[in-house]
Amino acid sequence: MGCKRVTPSDTYLQAFNKDNVHLVTDKISRFNKSGIETADGVCHEFDIIIYATGFDLIGSVNNIDVIGVNGASLKKDHSDTPRAYYGITHHLCPNYFMLGGPGIVLGHNTVIYIGECQMTYYRSALEYILLSKISSVCLKESAMDEYQEWAIRKKQNKVFDDDKYCTGWYRNSRGINWTFWPTNLISFWWYTLKFDAENYDSVKMM
Repeated sequence: MGCKRVTPSDTYLQAFNKDNVHLVTDKISRFNKSGIETADGVCHEFDIIIYATGFDLIGSVNNIDVIGVNGASLKKDHSDTPRAYYGITHHLCPNYFMLGGPGIVLGHNTVIYIGECQMTYYRSALEYILLSKISSVCLKESAMDEYQEWAIRKKQNKVFDDDKYCTGWYRNSRGINWTFWPTNLISFWWYTLKFDAENYDSVKMM
């Protein structure tokens, strides 16, 4: 739990009890003409190899380079550790609200609920902007920094925090987990229930 995605199948784990199925967890050293050679020096022979090693998380986040305040590049700020305030906003981009941004992936529940909570936050933000006659809101950099420090603390000593216990697709090449929401869904619901205007710089309409 926490190392990989949990399978929803009722038969997947049972398949490992079959005589012709073997679970090999050694790292792959190389492909050769007869199959795959693992780090322990064993060559596993195959007729067919299905290459399914995951997807490019960094590439998916940085696919479009968003340009924010004073020409700041969100892609450059992200680098190999993308960040967002509750996976929603960023201090470099006024009036910028994302759905499913960095730091909201789950290993224990459905991310659909995260999206529903984010939509509640968006609606609350729009109500504040319209009713207060605001033309622009931008997350304070101090709020972003405090949030990131909190998230790091909450992930400490958990199985998905680093590569100490197991490797996972949600960490970058330096072993930093920038993808996961660090605590429970009740907390996310509570934190996103209302737009926290005090953590934003606002510009009134002229």
